[in-house]
Amino acid sequence: MRGSEMKKKYTTMDIASLLNMSRTTVSKALNNHPEVPEHTKRLVLETALNLGYKKFLDTKLGQLNVQISSIRRKADTKTIAFLIKSSINIFQHGFWGDVLRGVEEASRQHGYQLVFNFLTEEDLQQGRVPETITKLKPEGIVLAGITRRELAKSLVELHIPFVLIDGYLEPRQNEVLCDSVMMENEQSVYELTNHLLAHHHRRIGFIGDVNDCKSFMERWTGFKRAMFEAGLPVRQEYCLIHPSPENYFKLIEFSEKLDAMKQLPSAFVCANDLIAFQLIHYLEARGLRIPEDVSVTGFDYMRHHADMTPVQVRLATAEVNGGEIGSRAFEQLLWRGQHPERPFETVRISTRIIGGETVGFAGSNE
Repeated sequence: MRGSEMKKKYTTMDIASLLNMSRTTVSKALNNHPEVPEHTKRLVLETALNLGYKKFLDTKLGQLNVQISSIRRKADTKTIAFLIKSSINIFQHGFWGDVLRGVEEASRQHGYQLVFNFLTEEDLQQGRVPETITKLKPEGIVLAGITRRELAKSLVELHIPFVLIDGYLEPRQNEVLCDSVMMENEQSVYELTNHLLAHHHRRIGFIGDVNDCKSFMERWTGFKRAMFEAGLPVRQEYCLIHPSPENYFKLIEFSEKLDAMKQLPSAFVCANDLIAFQLIHYLEARGLRIPEDVSVTGFDYMRHHADMTPVQVRLATAEVNGGEIGSRAFEQLLWRGQHPERPFETVRISTRIIGGETVGFAGSNE
């Protein structure tokens, strides 16, 4: 779930999409309309501020901060912070938008406010905690896909409970730093690979930077396990797994490598749906049919991005309930606050396999 640094100018439509609100509601909240509930105004305003929403930069930024502070005083509620890397475009990756909504809804239902911050690569390298955290001193912190020990250790020193989503901090010298909430990865891709094997595919490739995050590595492990149990080799010439600047989320990063293959595999297992959609775009541009010529599987069930392919396609994938992961992370924070002495935990949220329309039977040359 990673991407490059974004210079995107965000709009009210982006904010509405992220928060699952109408554009009208967002506009009214930004203009402090009396019809909009206070908690909704606060969420919209903080989202605009953290995104650097253009309308509120420069002269209006101070006014916005005053307005947010006023709402916080009125609400007089406890706070949960949501931290995510600035390199993740939460509008492109529907998963993170769903996670954020899950955390926000659970927080609101329990009387907590949610604030969020984007962290730059420099912040992460230096373990720099946002000023929002040090000033507000929230009751808990959600780290969205952030696995830098430097930042985690800085948070430990603040004595604020935090939970990591879609990642895991590997223990060092038996030092585990926090709870984690993750989707089930290995078994899901194991089942997707077996789905391809059941359709007589034997030459199967894998695309995804397995060093990008623990989730991708676990998916790669599930793929290899299925191939091993089927008595088939994992052919490295069919796999794109090594570090890449954009993590193979952009077509240009793997199109040349695919062009260089003497023969394409009959099927690809992709580390997520975004990669799968890019791959399908590439294959169809070469005149290949999905799934008649090449089968493709993904991971995440990004329903909102099916339009990234030239034709509408229902991808074979593993459905991840981002909202459930977000709400479960909030629940874990509450539990951790009540049981600080208990051992840290890794919670796994199950997925659901979607058969889709992108897996067909292998040709006679398999």
